[in-house]
Amino acid sequence: MKITDVSVNIFGVPAQKGRATSRNWIFVRIDTDEGVYGIGEATTEFMERAVEAAITQDFGPTLIGQDPTRVAYIWQKLQRLHWWRGGVVQTSAMSGIDMALWDITGKAYGQPVYKLLGGALRDRVQLYARPDLGLGSDEAEYEQMKREGFTAIKSGVPRTAPFNLQHARKQAESVARMRELAGPETELMLDLGAVMPPPMAARFIADIEPYDILFVEEPCTAEPVTEMQRLRRAFPAVAIAAGERCFTRWGFREWIEKGAVDVIQPDLSHCGGITELIRIASMAEVYHVRVAPHGPYGPVNKAAGVHAAACIANFLLLEHCRMPPYYDDVQTQGITIKNGNAELPSAPGLGVDLDWKYVKKFPYAPVDARFYTQADGSEPLV
Repeated sequence: MKITDVSVNIFGVPAQKGRATSRNWIFVRIDTDEGVYGIGEATTEFMERAVEAAITQDFGPTLIGQDPTRVAYIWQKLQRLHWWRGGVVQTSAMSGIDMALWDITGKAYGQPVYKLLGGALRDRVQLYARPDLGLGSDEAEYEQMKREGFTAIKSGVPRTAPFNLQHARKQAESVARMRELAGPETELMLDLGAVMPPPMAARFIADIEPYDILFVEEPCTAEPVTEMQRLRRAFPAVAIAAGERCFTRWGFREWIEKGAVDVIQPDLSHCGGITELIRIASMAEVYHVRVAPHGPYGPVNKAAGVHAAACIANFLLLEHCRMPPYYDDVQTQGITIKNGNAELPSAPGLGVDLDWKYVKKFPYAPVDARFYTQADGSEPLV
């Protein structure tokens, strides 16, 4: 079997009522001379055209004629193909390609991908949802998540100026309301988006300790690692999570070795794909760090995450961004989600396929960049 074509289809997810922005899902398709094709997802906000070019122009010609089942070989080849290495564009392109290769390999051997990774360590994969349906109120959002069976929820706090200690106290008060809405039996996580300076983040974490938070994501800027390291040491009862902007095991190495986080959050569409996520997770396991893959993207990213999570010993839970109706309508086959868990697929490959006519119906559209402005008009150091 040989690769004959590498293509990209960008699906512009329309913005919905109550939603601040839309996304562009970057779907990768690799075709072979035996008629078997694989799909991956390299969704990367604000860098869509650059990632598309990296896949089709920089990596595509190298892939033509290769055996797609030599997944590890191709990963190493792409990692070392050019003088320049790393960065979100290159690793996102590699991630989408890697998923597609695993999809082909599973189909070639008639097995779901997690079987080829050594078999499942768990019977199902727990997902967590977010209050992002635009239902008009927090009460409606939390009730809908509970109706769908989710027992883990991640929410955020308003990222508005001023970024100071008073702001931290005010936002900590909103966490009490989140806990009330979620209920005592629901795991609750908070995403701060790295906009708080370290003293403000420390004040915030101290105030929310009584609310039994599973983890606080990016409480302050991720650089340098020492800032997060101090927070983790100061608040051992509150888990610190980060990593959506880290790529490959080399990017995660310092975080893990220096004990900066309790939970790492590699994204399947950025970190290097399934192949690299397994390596990152193995490295983290040695240091007793859990893995909660970041993934507020489309259904191919989710499918890849389910297969990888099934085989990761130190897996915690997997992010799920519902984005109805497009998440469901873009698929002709996909992962079954039931009672807040993803069921392990039995179909060969990733177990997901797309309605390509529907994909082309919603082409790429630019997405407005997100800016968080401080009281003096400057940007926070995120």
